[in-house]
Amino acid sequence: MAAVFDLDGTILSSNLVESYVWTRLAALPHRAWPKELLDLIRDAPRYALAERRERAAFVHTFLRRYAGTDEQALRRLVREGVGDALLHRVRPEAVRRLRAHRAAGHRTVLVTGGLGLLAQPLSPLFDDMVACHMGTKGGAMTGRPSSPPVVGEARREWMGEYAADHGLDLKRCYTYADSYSDRALLETVGSPCAVNPDSRLLRHAARSRWPVVHWGTHTGSRWEALVAAAAPAGGRRAGFAATDITDKGTR
Repeated sequence: MAAVFDLDGTILSSNLVESYVWTRLAALPHRAWPKELLDLIRDAPRYALAERRERAAFVHTFLRRYAGTDEQALRRLVREGVGDALLHRVRPEAVRRLRAHRAAGHRTVLVTGGLGLLAQPLSPLFDDMVACHMGTKGGAMTGRPSSPPVVGEARREWMGEYAADHGLDLKRCYTYADSYSDRALLETVGSPCAVNPDSRLLRHAARSRWPVVHWGTHTGSRWEALVAAAAPAGGRRAGFAATDITDKGTR
């Protein structure tokens, strides 16, 4: 059996845009923050239009903002601060559910349309992580994923292939996701679960008689995450470290 978890909005109380903000503001001096945020606001209608077309179009459009980013510098930011920001936004209930699946001997899988290197702090919780990997040229990111992101309807095909590759019975698998765009993933398994669903997914879950859960009561705020991302390495709050998600003795 396997338990497949979406990332943004499911495990994390954040999204693709928020993760980008952490990386950009952590890399910039404070005086440059207003310009970066205004630029993001200016482009918001373009991103909204892309997402209305389809989730994959939004992911492709938004990830272009990483074009020209030094890949090694970004990896260093994740190790030194952005990873802490991500951990502040993890939903404790998601971690408990993940640990329960691992204790039961289930494979745990993360699937996200975001950058894989940004999700690395969560790797102790998963057997497999499926994410975007961006091409590079001369060490700089191109802004284009090296393969199509596994989002929207593509998750249905991916789930079928993953199950076949690992000898899994889809009827005995679990999926967790928050958005109506994830319904293809949820519909492939015998035990889907809608997590903090948007209004369309909530209606779909009710019609399909899927369980609905609400996670995130004790999740850190966006401000706490931003402080963790932007603070100097020696000055970050140590109360929520990577050891909080380390999977100790469950497999």
